[in-house]
Amino acid sequence: MVMAMKKRPAPEGLDFVPVEGGSDPHIAFGVVRRRIGSGAIQTAPGSVLRRLSPGRKADVAAPWEPTCYRWDVLLPPMAHDDCLDPKRLCEQYEAQACEGLKDLLVMMTIRFPDADRIHAIWEDVRAFARERLCRERNLAVIAAFHLPVQIGSTNPPHVHLMALARELKAYGFADFVRPFAADAGKAMFAAEWAEWQAHQGCTAGI
Repeated sequence: MVMAMKKRPAPEGLDFVPVEGGSDPHIAFGVVRRRIGSGAIQTAPGSVLRRLSPGRKADVAAPWEPTCYRWDVLLPPMAHDDCLDPKRLCEQYEAQACEGLKDLLVMMTIRFPDADRIHAIWEDVRAFARERLCRERNLAVIAAFHLPVQIGSTNPPHVHLMALARELKAYGFADFVRPFAADAGKAMFAAEWAEWQAHQGCTAGI
């Protein structure tokens, strides 16, 4: 049975409210909204670029030059090839936003405190995202792999999976993806990731 989990206030500077609870302490989940309370107005390009270029103040209007360890755009089968450009993909989402659109991105982060072969971690997470998010849910996902040790941080390696919060069809963005893009989404995501690990095996010291 999938249970909704309660929110807590967003930490200062964060663009989403993390959903509390769950049995896996290495998973973080939340939804980037257009605005949280009286906070700043958010955009899909802004939220994605800050993960693609962590620790840098990048201009969303300029050509994107990601600086994270690895990144990729994963698409559902019906999406067009030009959506492989993350800047163009995010701009398309904003261009097709309906009036009053609240949901921008489903933000999923998996941390790997016991990481060994990071190339295997990356491929495992990508395969999971492609199957469970892109093929089964028709979501476009931008993945960003961070290695904090590269900037002297002791935080563990982690992968951000940023799913634009509407299904992507051949003609553009369509249906909303609630309840996945809501508090209940954390339990859904965590259960599917646990199931994936159990069936696929863990080869990267996760």
